[in-house]
Amino acid sequence: MKLLYSWLFIYFVFTYSLFGQYLPSRNYTTADGLPNNAVRSLFLDSNDILWIGTENGISKMENGSFSNLDESDGLGHNSCWGISQDRNGNMWFGSYGGGVSKFDGKKFTVFTTKNGLPSNKVRKVFSFKNKMYLGTELGVSIIDVNTNKVVTPKGIKPHFGIFIISDFFTYNKEVFFSAINEGIFKLDEYGTVAKIVPVLEYKITGKDTDEHTYSLGHFDSVLYGSNKGFINAFTFDNTKNVISTTAVFGQSTVWQYAKDKRNILYAAAWGVFDNSGGLYQVVDRKMINVSDYYGIDSQSLVNVIYDRKMDVLYVGSKDKGVYKVRLDKVIEYKFFEGKRIIDFEKLGSQKIILHNGGLSILNASQQVLKTISLSDFKSKELQYIEHSKNRLPTYNEGFFELDYSIPANGIEFYKIIKHFKSFWVSSNLGVFEFNFEGEIIHYVPIHTYEFGFTGENKFFETNPYGGIHVYDDIYTLKVNSIDKKATAIVDILNHNQKTYLLSVFNGLYVHHDNQFHSYLVEGIWKEKKFKHIAISNRGELILATEFGDVFVVEDSKSFRILDTIPKNKIIGNTILFLESYNDHIYIGTEKGINIYYKGEIRLIDKQLGVVDCVFTTSKIFENQLWIGTQKGCYVVDLNTLTKKQPTVLKLGISSIAVNNTALNKSKFHWFRYASDELRLDYNQNSLSIDFIPEGHAIADKLKFRYRLKASNRWSPYSDKTNLFLAYLPYGDYLVEVEVLDLNAGRSSVFKLLKVYISPPFWFAWWFITIIFLLVMGIVVYIVVRKKNKVRDKAVLEKQITEAKFEALSNQMNPHFIYNALESIQGFVQDNDEINSSLYISEFATLMRKTLKNSPKQTISIKEEVEYLKSYMCIENMRFKDRVLCDVYIDPVVAGSLFEIPPMLIQPFVENVFAHAFDEFVPSPKLNISFKMIDERVLECKIIDNGKGLKANKKSKFHVSRGIALAKERIILLQKNNFDPIKIDFTEDNGTTVTIHLFVYV
Repeated sequence: MKLLYSWLFIYFVFTYSLFGQYLPSRNYTTADGLPNNAVRSLFLDSNDILWIGTENGISKMENGSFSNLDESDGLGHNSCWGISQDRNGNMWFGSYGGGVSKFDGKKFTVFTTKNGLPSNKVRKVFSFKNKMYLGTELGVSIIDVNTNKVVTPKGIKPHFGIFIISDFFTYNKEVFFSAINEGIFKLDEYGTVAKIVPVLEYKITGKDTDEHTYSLGHFDSVLYGSNKGFINAFTFDNTKNVISTTAVFGQSTVWQYAKDKRNILYAAAWGVFDNSGGLYQVVDRKMINVSDYYGIDSQSLVNVIYDRKMDVLYVGSKDKGVYKVRLDKVIEYKFFEGKRIIDFEKLGSQKIILHNGGLSILNASQQVLKTISLSDFKSKELQYIEHSKNRLPTYNEGFFELDYSIPANGIEFYKIIKHFKSFWVSSNLGVFEFNFEGEIIHYVPIHTYEFGFTGENKFFETNPYGGIHVYDDIYTLKVNSIDKKATAIVDILNHNQKTYLLSVFNGLYVHHDNQFHSYLVEGIWKEKKFKHIAISNRGELILATEFGDVFVVEDSKSFRILDTIPKNKIIGNTILFLESYNDHIYIGTEKGINIYYKGEIRLIDKQLGVVDCVFTTSKIFENQLWIGTQKGCYVVDLNTLTKKQPTVLKLGISSIAVNNTALNKSKFHWFRYASDELRLDYNQNSLSIDFIPEGHAIADKLKFRYRLKASNRWSPYSDKTNLFLAYLPYGDYLVEVEVLDLNAGRSSVFKLLKVYISPPFWFAWWFITIIFLLVMGIVVYIVVRKKNKVRDKAVLEKQITEAKFEALSNQMNPHFIYNALESIQGFVQDNDEINSSLYISEFATLMRKTLKNSPKQTISIKEEVEYLKSYMCIENMRFKDRVLCDVYIDPVVAGSLFEIPPMLIQPFVENVFAHAFDEFVPSPKLNISFKMIDERVLECKIIDNGKGLKANKKSKFHVSRGIALAKERIILLQKNNFDPIKIDFTEDNGTTVTIHLFVYV
């Protein structure tokens, strides 16, 4: 073990001297939501959630988000110095002045001196089995977590009026504790009453002691005790339960210890009265300050705990909040004396680094074995110019001419490649060849940015404007061929005896079988602008264009594009390097390192230590990616980097506000909304929902978008963990959130909350039913009332019509009776007894029929004809039966059931006898006919051959009152029969009366 610690110490000191801060810590302060920057306690609960006790309340930190508790929530006191969790899941918070508070997720139970505590100043809280151990300033209390019974062991004899408990630990299933000025003790709980048993008592000299224990760290068989300015290492005597000091070391006061899964021990130190504090590693009985290495700038550290699941170290300070440090060594940064890295190569386990200060060779342990300085390059150039017999190439010969006056400090390097048994470096001085011992063996006076060797091992160099020169002998500048069309070459790759050359203007070239081919000219690929090329482990070409698209290409037998990574999927605007490893594609941009794998993109940036993104070059060596920057280089462990990363497991709702009013805390449990649904009234339709993602590694790498229904589109991505849903219409919603984890390179969809917004009461079924019934009632009432009015009106009109009809009948009957009586009078005056009797008999018969028909509105045509025949018989008796009367009934009419108003024809017949015939008419005739002229129209004609037009002119077209009454009767009964009666007079021989009736059945 000692040898291991020694090796770790040497390795760390050496590594730290070469590498700077490989992974910056994340510092959380009040600006991020912490209630106070003075952190007094840290605790990881059973769900690996960090609890933070501060001077102004408690915080629960989940993935960078804080949920806070203080006295207003029921906490006994805001100054929290100790945190623990019992086996039932309840959290316990020891306060410096308010006793201890038990929290069950919803409410607090507070224990103070009133409940039996020796002091309300609780500094430590420790859980073991079904008990909670409290360390106060006046001793220990034990609380049963099931019954809340408080027990305070007796036997404490403080020497200074206080008995300050500083820490707890367990050993052999027993609880031990330390008192700052008193020593280390054991709690004997085997009897009915707990007892305090000393196992290491400090010697008291005067009013103080030189021995202190501010904290304890128990790891394996070693117990570390923090003294004032140093550490005591203790061991146990298992038989006597005695603790003895075995070593003393260190230079600061440690307030808490933590060990990671690599068995590295960390110590949080605060020197109290000096500046010795910081984060230390305890290695081989030595304290090594690693604060700068981990990016911790506070010297007042009082807490440190380790999250094994996330491989994260949490460090609490008295002045700057909490630091979160990732310990998974994914990325290391080599400052390399601030040199600008140009290019990399390797030789076995050695790394060759070309930088703006020259060329350095590193061994397998990253030690610099040799450096070729700028002056060494300049000396070789001058030596060649002075002693070589070869000509110096010129612009006129098609070369990119060199400036031989450039001083050593003006040298710019472009590229380094390895070929067989040497290295070749290009610069603005020319091209240099090195052997594997790092000696410059040749200098070639040509200026080229991109160069290499063909599949036939011939050196070639590119001229930005003059094309490509292929040499038979590079040392004598013997040119084999020139291709002037291949210009603006920016990258070169050799693969399968082919040399690929990328042009930023003219697309992809390949040199094969001593010939250059242009894919653009030959129509193989129309893409023109390329910047970077790499090769996959399956031999596929990976090419990046100038404007950001990346292509995966198969070109072994036939050319085809296998995959395309569009620019809009790559995070960043400019591709600075391109590499491939185990089916992963690494794309460096000004935003960081994009990792493309199976359609997904991960981004590695400052959260994982990539702070300087001005990349200059890249190279993969075995399982490491080396990336050059302006001031050094990154070394990335690809096996660790490509491991599947933890991502968000679930989303929890931390707060909900409805119409700007927060939901009652009773609806929450352990800072989470305790239901998966929310039911609201129609006017509670504006929601603000705060949610917390759980289970991922880096909060800053998450993007969120949401939708309210599966049929809706997703909202744009945002980094906010808040949803504001304003003025939602009534209805049912399922709020879904899609989380894009750029660190894990995948997305997940979570069902966050079901929201039911009830419709307004006027849309409720019962209200609609009531309104419907009410409206239907009103409609029915209106319809019935209107119908009743129509019926009443019809009845009234019928009664009026009948009254009018009856009145007209009553007017007509007296008129007829008067005429009849006048005739009888005539017979009596003439002493014609026979005719008088006959007339009276016929008149009586006619009166009976009149009385029978008068009350009726309609009678059959047969009845009307019988009545007319009786009437014409009476009237004809006055004319000595000279009038020839004929009544014709059409068979259609005779066989029908048609009905007409009673005594309708009689006035016209009466008019014939009264006005048409006299003694001067030789053969009087009266014809009455009934026939149908339409299915519903009955035509009745009364035709006589009487005096006609002349007689009527003399009587001024006399129309009897009976005819007028008849017309009025017809119109009363048949409102649409506007002109029912038509009278036609001939010149000499009579009158025709035509009556049209709508028939009644």
